[in-house]
Amino acid sequence: TCAASFAGCAGVLPSDDDGRTTRPSTQSTATAMTWEERTELGIQKHRTTTLDVCVTDESGPVSGATVSVDMQRHAFNFGTAIDAARVVDSSGQNAKYRHWLSSLFEAAVFEWRHKWRHWETPAQRQMVSDAFRWLRQHDLSVRGHTVIWQALDIDVVPQNVLERLPPTSTADRAYIDERATGHVQDIVGHYGNQVTDWDVVNEHIGSHTLTDAIAPEEDYLHTSALVDWFETAAAAAPNTDRYVNEYNVLAGDDGRHRERVVTLLDYLVDSTAPIDGLGMQGHFASAEEAIDPPELYRRLDMLSSLGLTLQITEYDTYGPGWTEAAEADHLEGVLKTLYSHPAAEGFYVWGFWDGSHWQDNAPFFREDWSTKPAYDVYTDLVFNQWWTDERGNTDGGHYRTDAYLGDYEITAFYQGREQTVRETVSDPTTVSKVVINFDGE
Repeated sequence: TCAASFAGCAGVLPSDDDGRTTRPSTQSTATAMTWEERTELGIQKHRTTTLDVCVTDESGPVSGATVSVDMQRHAFNFGTAIDAARVVDSSGQNAKYRHWLSSLFEAAVFEWRHKWRHWETPAQRQMVSDAFRWLRQHDLSVRGHTVIWQALDIDVVPQNVLERLPPTSTADRAYIDERATGHVQDIVGHYGNQVTDWDVVNEHIGSHTLTDAIAPEEDYLHTSALVDWFETAAAAAPNTDRYVNEYNVLAGDDGRHRERVVTLLDYLVDSTAPIDGLGMQGHFASAEEAIDPPELYRRLDMLSSLGLTLQITEYDTYGPGWTEAAEADHLEGVLKTLYSHPAAEGFYVWGFWDGSHWQDNAPFFREDWSTKPAYDVYTDLVFNQWWTDERGNTDGGHYRTDAYLGDYEITAFYQGREQTVRETVSDPTTVSKVVINFDGE
């Protein structure tokens, strides 16, 4: 049987005493490594495992069966911000927009139409519902952005809430509290666990008018209103992750802002708020704000020290000093460094086409849909270097290959017979074992 045969698989890779596969270490005996060497070691350790496919028939494990290992999607979220209006309408340029959206990405986030005021506008809610349905039909997961954004100079807070600001009575404060908490329940509960994760609060360091109104006696970095919102979101969708989303965490050198972000996260964790992660926006508004890989990794280490997961949620490069070549080089460094870090779970560009980008300079496509150098970097990494499509023959019943974490279709061909199984490979610390049995066919 394969179970008995798997007992002899320990020799595939060196194993620890508990049977786990020993993955490459990110610690080197050399005095120094280049950032490329460090990221490659990290990627091998945290994003790959060994896949062991055992093929059997009625006589037991068989040699000479052909096995095809075809990756379907990554475990890591590679996504983009989108305009819902372009998703629901396939006319004109939107047909190309939808084509590239479904071809290049495995996850999506709505740029505007999940924001509070838009959500409470019936036509906008219908549009985003139709777009959400299209995304799921095309196998794109969806993250939610954002439940609460307290910016008053942007069209995101409902008018009937704005009218109570600044509050002049206890009734005003109670109304703002009730409306905000009710909105968390409404939008998160609407989707339940269909959304992978929500930015429960966006840019709180710079915009905290509502929490100040609800609890004026509390410091904005230690406000119980945030804990209430996270608890409400957790009750509405227990299996959906909950994030704080912040700017100036990666771009530029605003150390004071990062310290405040850490203070806020520390407060939420200490208050046992059900927070899962930090979204790092990543808008690099000039070439001077670029970040090099060693500094990026250092910040990822610092920001993940509280045990939270990390995602770059709004990546783009625009403004003075950038060239397309420099943008491609920067993207390569960011992607490799992020993918190599164990706390990272996703990377989202904030749009992919110049014709639908808030700064008219998206990473991958010019307005005429010609590709930029960053497109080549992204597709080579995500769908070539970090993608597993392998084929080989069993020896003693087994076919083994290194595999990037993700979803797979694995097919065995033997004596004119064919069988396919679907498998999710998610643990980089163990050999992932799959059995395909032709017994009785």
